[in-house]
Amino acid sequence: MLVQLSGIFSIYIDIVVLCIGLYMALVQSRNLSQIDKLHREGCFTKVVGYIYIIVAVMGFILTAL
Repeated sequence: MLVQLSGIFSIYIDIVVLCIGLYMALVQSRNLSQIDKLHREGCFTKVVGYIYIIVAVMGFILTAL
């Protein structure tokens, strides 16, 4: 089971997911909230970005095992 999960994640996919999550959580959510005055969308984008970051970290851990 662990071998199958680690086969799904590669280091390149993990890096891309981490970059997307960081962009969504740190840059895009601020742009939506402060510049476009879309506060609900900014909050949602921040939460989704953090979920992406968590998935990327779990992918790094599974790849290392």
